[in-house]
Amino acid sequence: MGFFDNRNDEDYRRAANAVRSGSANKEQRELNDRAARLTGSLGNNARAAREGREY
Repeated sequence: MGFFDNRNDEDYRRAANAVRSGSANKEQRELNDRAARLTGSLGNNARAAREGREY
């Protein structure tokens, strides 16, 4: 991964859904972990997915 990430919001949402459902692969878990460090709704969703909560 470089400095500029070519992921869009939908990629992060798909990763969060996969993490929440327990079907995430390594890339999706890493993407969700990266999103969890962000502020705003994207970060909130990622943190909720990590905890298994609905968002």
